[in-house]
Amino acid sequence: MTEYLKQHEEKLKRMVVPQTKREDFEAFWAEQMAFLRTVPLEVQREVMDTPYEKSFRSWKLTYNTHDKTVIEAIFSCPADRKEGEKLPCVVIFHGGDGGGAKRLCPDFLATGVCCLAMDVRGQCGTTLDKAEYRSGDYMTGLMTRGILEKDECYLRNIYLDAVRAMDVAASLEEVDPARMVTFGGSQGGALSVAASALSGKSRKCYSAITSYNCLAQRVEAGSGVFNRVRDMIWKYPETADRILENLTYFDINNMISLLESSLDICLGLSDPICLPHFVYSVYHHANCSKKLRMYPFTPHKVRQDYLESIHRELATL
Repeated sequence: MTEYLKQHEEKLKRMVVPQTKREDFEAFWAEQMAFLRTVPLEVQREVMDTPYEKSFRSWKLTYNTHDKTVIEAIFSCPADRKEGEKLPCVVIFHGGDGGGAKRLCPDFLATGVCCLAMDVRGQCGTTLDKAEYRSGDYMTGLMTRGILEKDECYLRNIYLDAVRAMDVAASLEEVDPARMVTFGGSQGGALSVAASALSGKSRKCYSAITSYNCLAQRVEAGSGVFNRVRDMIWKYPETADRILENLTYFDINNMISLLESSLDICLGLSDPICLPHFVYSVYHHANCSKKLRMYPFTPHKVRQDYLESIHRELATL
């Protein structure tokens, strides 16, 4: 590690954000998982016509989750897979700008693994959010939807959708359930942590420039998608305590304590959205085998060299 990075890590150690878990945090998520498991899994797949069939084959998947929403995803596996062979699988979650919504993943597939890429509900993809919310801004405030009741929160819904993606991957005939990992950047990095921590089906969690952490601080600053939450509290100040308490159940800075598989996390030291000390706090609070990668002068982007390091590991999975 360079002297520059050493100095920054020492600075980050002094800026760790404490966890805000309520006493019933673990019980809440145990109840959510028990509820999810009561819903029988229903998966449909349809062959996709792509120009890459010599290298890999792809299917459009749809699967049910915990409410009326039907989640869409793309599943791909290498074309040279032998009959009956079960391969490793990486479950991939896209960022919050919608630009990476469920997609083909040729760079991951080139390592010889299967890929399942989930479409996050209500985010410029093709998965409509059919949950019923009794509070929040339905126009531009995804993070405010259902925010007055933790059992209705939008974040709760997409975390459960991500866990369901793990269930789907494990059920596919091409996939070895003992060799599944998760990956994502920003929002996807948060979903990668949630899917691995809550499902218990992941061998490793790769989380880049992890979002949805230190949520009270992000709301106070109006950072990124949480500006609408701040605006809601500004307009209705009597909701502040309730909203901030509910968000503690979905804060990745708290969720990381549930992760038992290994963690590979990276941060950009010039990231203005998922601030370096926020992401470092997640790493600090992880109780599992963990690895941190810090990239100097790097904004809110997933670096190619980080991706290539993951590809190298997947090739030996």
